[in-house]
Amino acid sequence: MTTKVDFEEIFDSLPESIIIIDKELRVIDMNDNAESTFRISREKARGQNSSAFMPEEIDRVALMAMGEGRTVIGDEIKSTLRNSERISIQAIASPLFTSKGDLKGAIIQIKDMSGTMFLNSKSIQEISASKFENLVLGLAHELKNPLSGIRGAAQLLAEDAPNKEALKCAEIITKEADRLRALLDTLKQLEPFAKEVFELIDIHELLMEIIYLESMSGTGERIQYRQNYDVTIPPISGDRNALKQVFLNLIKNAAESIADKGQVEVSSRWITEHRLKGQNSMSVEIRDNGSGVPADSLEKIFNPFYTTKKEGSGLGLFIAYQIIAKHGGAIFVDSEAGAGTTVKVFLPISGV
Repeated sequence: MTTKVDFEEIFDSLPESIIIIDKELRVIDMNDNAESTFRISREKARGQNSSAFMPEEIDRVALMAMGEGRTVIGDEIKSTLRNSERISIQAIASPLFTSKGDLKGAIIQIKDMSGTMFLNSKSIQEISASKFENLVLGLAHELKNPLSGIRGAAQLLAEDAPNKEALKCAEIITKEADRLRALLDTLKQLEPFAKEVFELIDIHELLMEIIYLESMSGTGERIQYRQNYDVTIPPISGDRNALKQVFLNLIKNAAESIADKGQVEVSSRWITEHRLKGQNSMSVEIRDNGSGVPADSLEKIFNPFYTTKKEGSGLGLFIAYQIIAKHGGAIFVDSEAGAGTTVKVFLPISGV
């Protein structure tokens, strides 16, 4: 029996974004993946000039393909969409001809390059996480005993201080020793945790709990928290307390980046463009419309003791980086000064 081919179903089933345009660069049609990539429905896109919602570099590739009558492969494009989302894509355009050989337009194929970048970056994160952990834990253990000795000696000096100046110096030493000990206690959170402590976690329940607590705190009066979750995502395997610490830190950072009133949006989605060690994965995205991170600081924010806060320890993002890496995931920050920040946390989903 002959099965009739439904070309529309094939069109929408293609794994890459496809856009068909006419000679004037007006959209004729696009598939489901293109709708998802450019955050626009095909009904709204049809008849529009492609540059209304796509990077202009794609138009140049399409014009070259139509002008030269051949397939043109463009360079990697890193661009910002109208909703401020950053994308990394490659456009491949081929001329489209009528049955009589007249030029009708072009077919544009969009390849998502973020998967390749993600996997390369994730490998780097795993390596650097291991190196940082060994270095910092080694230092923490080496400093613990001398620090206790310094504090004890300072207390003895305070008891026998000959004058107020000596007493003040002894109190300063004790105070600074306590501050350093608190830092070491924070670093102890990097101690290896056994996989046996992993449990199945409803990530959405965890996020809603954190946001409820934050909304009840001081930030709840000036920050609007929005939540947009994909309820089809199953529970993930992990250390609940460690992951709670990560997301609490990230959501607090987002709220604190907003000087007055603003919005923090927390969302989740399946990741279909790449896999984590052969496993399906999901992402949690935390987006704010705060002050953003300057470009020269963006590369340093995961470094230990680096902070732009007056009273920050510079360990929050560093420890979050280590915890997510030990869960087999990865964490990325995309930000622009004055335009807000988006943090993306990728985690594997076991057994799916």
